[in-house]
Amino acid sequence: MKLLEKILVPVDVNTGSEEQINATIRLANVYNSEILLMYVAPDKELNEEIKNIVLKSITESLNEIKEILESNKVKVREPIIAFGSIADTIAQKGNLEKVNLVLIGANKKKKRAKFKLGIIAEQIIRISDVPVWLVNAEQKTFFKHLLCPVDFSEPSKRALSNAILLARKHKSTLSILTVYEPLASVSKKINIDLEEENASRLKRVKNEMDTFIKDLDLEGVDHKIEIKSGIADKKILNIIKKQNIDLLIMGTNGRTGLNRFFMGSVTEKVIREMPCSFITIKKTDIIKLKIDNEIKEIEAHFKNGEELIKNALYEDAIDQFLICLEVNDMHIPSMHKLTEIYDKTGDAVKSLYYKNMAKEILSKLWDRKIEVEIRRHYRLLL
Repeated sequence: MKLLEKILVPVDVNTGSEEQINATIRLANVYNSEILLMYVAPDKELNEEIKNIVLKSITESLNEIKEILESNKVKVREPIIAFGSIADTIAQKGNLEKVNLVLIGANKKKKRAKFKLGIIAEQIIRISDVPVWLVNAEQKTFFKHLLCPVDFSEPSKRALSNAILLARKHKSTLSILTVYEPLASVSKKINIDLEEENASRLKRVKNEMDTFIKDLDLEGVDHKIEIKSGIADKKILNIIKKQNIDLLIMGTNGRTGLNRFFMGSVTEKVIREMPCSFITIKKTDIIKLKIDNEIKEIEAHFKNGEELIKNALYEDAIDQFLICLEVNDMHIPSMHKLTEIYDKTGDAVKSLYYKNMAKEILSKLWDRKIEVEIRRHYRLLL
């Protein structure tokens, strides 16, 4: 199964994109992804001769990148050249192609620049429903230490679910952070013990964190949970710097910014600073989207196959169960149904074939389960 089937990679052929391409190669190789290379030119009125020269130059640059990717065993479609609003065109293409991820690069900025995050990159992040990964051009692409700040909302839970999957796949350390604001002062008219009140707030946040992560599978993931008091954006930026975070993963809500404490000024102060590469996740998951689609497709064809068996339409039923196996070649219920059909139709050879196939997979899964339990047992002893 492809967990990250399609990645849209919009490139700026006029600037360096080395780290963006490095990240593309690594992801595509790990997840067996298909890459959609794209360049969007502003929709300006050009005479035909100049337009042809521009298109030729862009095509040559895109083909050079395509060759680099293919030389690294990456599957790449023919590059796409489009004209129009850059951010809108990229967001629309991501939705149209149903990509799992838009991977963009950030240009190197001058040290004195007010904001390190470019305007176009910020626009893409704001309007894209598809997860956006922005690669910091000044940072080598690693996956050693990931940071996922959470505020206990659904968008941040989606972000954390994806962060866990990425950390497990890349054997990364994952820091899960929440920030709460302590009570600094109160009116003299109010009789309150600040130390006691802040201790109570910390206890509530710890309980919220325990509830928030209890249904998430952190087994086998090197992770730590951090609860900090203070101003959210400053704490996030401070941790990124102190812990050498490679990748920041945040959940977003709607089209105007990040949810709760990731709203307004916090959004600007964190992502505009571009302290490291980061992913924003809004309406869809990076990893689980394809799996969910596959499950729905299998369920639909499997149900069709069962109905066809009831009506003795065995050939049509076989087609439905074979489609299930094309989607997931380890779908044991379809193997059992094929065994059942071939038993009824008297094809002993094919019946035995699918029966043995199911047995072999079950045996492998059982062996793997035993291995996991053994490893877990010895970890507890150490």
